[in-house]
Amino acid sequence: MRVPFSWLREYVPELESPEVLEERLAGLGFETDRIERIFSIPQGVVFARVLEASPIPGTGLKRLVLDAGKVVEVVSGAENARAGIAVALALPGTELGGIKVGERRIQGVVSFGMVLSPKELGVGEYGGGLLAFPWEALPPGTPLAEAWPEEVVLDLEVTPNRPDALGLLGLAYDLHALGYALKEPEAHPKAEAVPLPFGLRVEDPEGAPHFTLGYAFGLQVGPSPLWLQRALFAAGMRPISNVVDVTNYVMLERAQPMHAFDLRFLGEGILVRRARPGERLRTLDGVERTLHPEDLLIAGYRGEESFPLGLAGVMGGAESEVREDTEAIALEVAQFDPVSIRKTARRHGLRTEASHRFERGVDPMGQLPAQRRALSLLQALAGARVAEGILEAGQPTPPKPIPFRPDYANRLLGTAYPEAEQLAILKRLGCRVEGEGPYRVTPPSRRLDLTLEEDLVEEVARIQGYETIPLSLPAFFPAPDNRGVGRPYQRERRLKELLAGLGFQEVYTYSFFDPEEASRFRLPPPPLRLLNPLSPEKAALRTHLFPGLLKVLRENLALDKPERALLFEMGRVYGVEGALVREETHLAGLLFGEGVGLPFGEKLSGYPLLKGLLEALFARLGLRAEVEAHPYPFLHPGVSGRLRVEGEERGFLGEVHPEVLRELELPRVWVFELLLPLPEKPFRFQDPSRYPLALRDLAVVVPETTPYLEVERVLRETAGPYLESLALFDLYQGPPLKPGTKSLAFHLRFRHPERTLTDQEVDQAMAQAFRAVQERGWEIRG
Repeated sequence: MRVPFSWLREYVPELESPEVLEERLAGLGFETDRIERIFSIPQGVVFARVLEASPIPGTGLKRLVLDAGKVVEVVSGAENARAGIAVALALPGTELGGIKVGERRIQGVVSFGMVLSPKELGVGEYGGGLLAFPWEALPPGTPLAEAWPEEVVLDLEVTPNRPDALGLLGLAYDLHALGYALKEPEAHPKAEAVPLPFGLRVEDPEGAPHFTLGYAFGLQVGPSPLWLQRALFAAGMRPISNVVDVTNYVMLERAQPMHAFDLRFLGEGILVRRARPGERLRTLDGVERTLHPEDLLIAGYRGEESFPLGLAGVMGGAESEVREDTEAIALEVAQFDPVSIRKTARRHGLRTEASHRFERGVDPMGQLPAQRRALSLLQALAGARVAEGILEAGQPTPPKPIPFRPDYANRLLGTAYPEAEQLAILKRLGCRVEGEGPYRVTPPSRRLDLTLEEDLVEEVARIQGYETIPLSLPAFFPAPDNRGVGRPYQRERRLKELLAGLGFQEVYTYSFFDPEEASRFRLPPPPLRLLNPLSPEKAALRTHLFPGLLKVLRENLALDKPERALLFEMGRVYGVEGALVREETHLAGLLFGEGVGLPFGEKLSGYPLLKGLLEALFARLGLRAEVEAHPYPFLHPGVSGRLRVEGEERGFLGEVHPEVLRELELPRVWVFELLLPLPEKPFRFQDPSRYPLALRDLAVVVPETTPYLEVERVLRETAGPYLESLALFDLYQGPPLKPGTKSLAFHLRFRHPERTLTDQEVDQAMAQAFRAVQERGWEIRG
């Protein structure tokens, strides 16, 4: 939220400086992202009145005659350039964004300088028309910088539980609680006892619990005064006209959105209802939208027929917007159901200042005060006459009293705040305090977050200052339980530590998945879809983690060119089992790029490197892991394996399928994914043997289609109880071996825990292994 310092200072005149304000707001729980200084208007820009505006034949340009202290001519292509308004004129020689404005001939007219849009002047982003001022705002030729001084804006973070702070008055009330004097704005229009020319019907009181309609007529629509335009530009909004600007100004002041409807387009009045199937509405942004039956609609009516005027709480319709010739309006100020507004805004992809506030909730008692404030400004700025009566539907719900005990607050906080000081803080916040203890405290209706006694205690601590709370734990609380965190969390943390030690980096990705992308990863469509997704790319729950890792790699390769990447993620995946939703925790990893250097100048890379890293991980966990060939549609047909841990199937390992890599425009990548939790084996300490080992080598010739695991299993099962370890050290194919065969050479290490093995015992174990090899039709290589 953008907070202009000078605007907030209108309500809190004693504010010292923007830097002090930043410190005060931080203590109140509102962090400032940045402080920005804006509106540095060049000295060569002056206030000028448009006396004449005539089109230049054969072009889209206009010849403007201006009074800028002297009469000059300027050429402009702006659609809103017309006689009767005032503009910002950059005189020849003025520097604008590094460009010097000059005097030049355009279509036969000598253009003396340049009339400016908000973007060209540097006060806003809008560049589609001239910045227009009221005729009498300043004397012609006055330097605009004199009436439009520099402004300081704080870009504030407002938490969702404080929707009242989305209005500057909400922040002013908090500053008042710190001890600053508060100056509330005037809101007393001079109303007339005239009949209201429209009616009000609310068919959906749940969607609109409180709805009010005010009446202003005799309007003179035109540009807003300089101070109002300056305030809106500073807050990040574009001024449009004095009527529309008043509604936006009051919204930013009170966090209460409102909308003005041109009375000519209402029919007999306003009807609040849900949209009908197939109903359409062209909104203020010029887009024609097909409405959803759950959209809350503001409609006009004639008899029993009704027609859409706007999306309630989101955006008005283009047909009933305020125009230059509007003379009378119905002013809508309402409270809407936050959930309904949030769903409508998401359905139509419309995020507006109004929906942002309605989604979080508005003051249920704030509609009539906002009506009076807006009507009084319309009187002052647009010459409006105001009706005394205001149509009202629904009853606003006042806040309920909350019990409050100052001694309980001190026990909860571990403080010794005086009772009178605590009550004074609550009163300055706008609470009504009754009773003698326990007190009954009724919070102001704008504070939707105050519902419990603990909320009031937090307010006392917040205003008193969190730094005044002692660091010691209050006696109110029992001694902390030091038995530590849960076992599942410890296991996951241990896994992450081990992977980090092996060189992996952890990443986090969304649990959501684009169902249209499933085919890109050669995966079946995800079975769980979201009813109300944030976006089409997040419309389903993921079934695997590795697609997220591949996307992270692609994004990083677009930014940088790392030689190697080792990534992992631990997270939830989702599926369906029968009629139930299945949620699992998975661990996935990814390897890309250059290999790891080994002795003698060799490198280990790709599949062998990833498999070796996994073996190292399981060795540290004391677990036995095996990989057996198994096809997966998303893995390379020749480099695809099933991972077994302690004999249980736990996941997969292999190279990503070339088609997937082609779709993602990635080089070769290897991945694994495991189902957690892994089996647990207790670690047992074993004294190293004092006796020497016996080493034997054995080379087995097998068909090249025979998996390595099958050979290893045969040797482990038959080499006797004293086989301590077995390791493959050579794979060979070629002469003198027969075509279609391969040689696997192993180191076999034998050791007895309590004595030295004899040659006869080792030879006997080797003979058993020889027989098992030969029984399977394999050969022993000499």
